[in-house]
Amino acid sequence: MDLDIQTTQLTKVKNITIPDIFNRRMKTGIQKIDSLFDSGILPGSALTLTAQAGCGKTTFMLQLLDGLAKNGYSAGYFSGEESVYQLAFTANRIRTTEVRIANQTDIDTIREHMKDLDLIVVDSFQALTSSAKMNSRQLEKFAVQSLTRAAKETECTVVFIMHLTKSGDLKGSTIVPHTVDANLKIERIPNADDDGARVVFFEKNRFGPLNELETIIGRTGYDFDAKVVKEDDGKGPKKATPKKKRKEIEKEKLLDAIAEADGHRGAGIVELAKLLEDNVTRTQYVLRELCTLGKIEKWGRAEYATWELSLSERKARSKS
Repeated sequence: MDLDIQTTQLTKVKNITIPDIFNRRMKTGIQKIDSLFDSGILPGSALTLTAQAGCGKTTFMLQLLDGLAKNGYSAGYFSGEESVYQLAFTANRIRTTEVRIANQTDIDTIREHMKDLDLIVVDSFQALTSSAKMNSRQLEKFAVQSLTRAAKETECTVVFIMHLTKSGDLKGSTIVPHTVDANLKIERIPNADDDGARVVFFEKNRFGPLNELETIIGRTGYDFDAKVVKEDDGKGPKKATPKKKRKEIEKEKLLDAIAEADGHRGAGIVELAKLLEDNVTRTQYVLRELCTLGKIEKWGRAEYATWELSLSERKARSKS
């Protein structure tokens, strides 16, 4: 892709004066984020941020933008995925109310805004539009070329939030990740003790090392000071079983007990709760999940309720 890089003569590195912009970094004031970006975000750079749905892309960017705003930078969040009311609701919940947000997807309009801003987030790249008539491939090339050039010209960093397929592949072509300066990704940490454990890392970074940050996301956003505790690897003190694994163990316990009682009577809450340390509330929660998954069926109400295997679960167990 033509990004208008000017042709030069062969020159010794020692005779090249590096522009001052390479030594200036925008700091969020959030130490872990600034360290992730190698002492801060480079002005005029272009990045992508990818993650599976629900991993916390929006939350991460809202906290980053809020930090920049509190440090005196002008930043904007342009959304084509959520209304400003949905975004404002999230921002209030995680206390990032200094962020400026807008519903805007037009490429030319966003480019104009970049003249007055230090950093923008485009959520998402796939939602960008143009008044000019072009097919999806042409629109993709025009969008990344136009906004990446604008980033260099205005020294306004642009972050494209990108969609992934269920299999984890990038939606669309690889033009965008190949064109930008850095690719940032968020993934769940599978062997962590907390379901909210995340790792934020660079897959590519032209202007710094491939740093990574382990953190935990909760209802009030990312807790960048929280320590991620991982499952015991045999080299240190024994740690608690991760929540996800504990839940699967609990499901299997209850399913096996219901299967044992199946055919002549249903299993009641009292006997099932004994399997989960007499925690009735927890037992009811796991039973509801099993019902939702279609593995068991509930009969009766309150203390008279019993649970039996569903027809599909019976068939699955008979085959095994």
